[in-house]
Amino acid sequence: MATGLTPTQFSVMYRLSEVGSVSQNQLGRSVAMDGATTKGVVDRLIARGLLTTRPDPDDRRRHLVSLTDAGWEVFEASVMIAHEVTADTLSALTAAEQRTLVRLLAKIQ
Repeated sequence: MATGLTPTQFSVMYRLSEVGSVSQNQLGRSVAMDGATTKGVVDRLIARGLLTTRPDPDDRRRHLVSLTDAGWEVFEASVMIAHEVTADTLSALTAAEQRTLVRLLAKIQ
């Protein structure tokens, strides 16, 4: 991706854009990643200044992960790129075929 995000990093940022601040454990479960993988992805995104953590006000043992302002900018640029890639990928199909493919893919999420 031109924003330098891997698909896994994009999925983490996409989920955070949907749900807001969550614990690293919840984040990993929501994107179907094990704890070690989640930690690595989160650490790399923190190092790039795209994510931040803060103590959970309800449980001081836990930290909440969220997008930074820079993270939102990179995420929004990535979404635009993803839409372009999707449009290019689907361009060989008719409109009806595109709708069918998208409908079928939604069933296996």
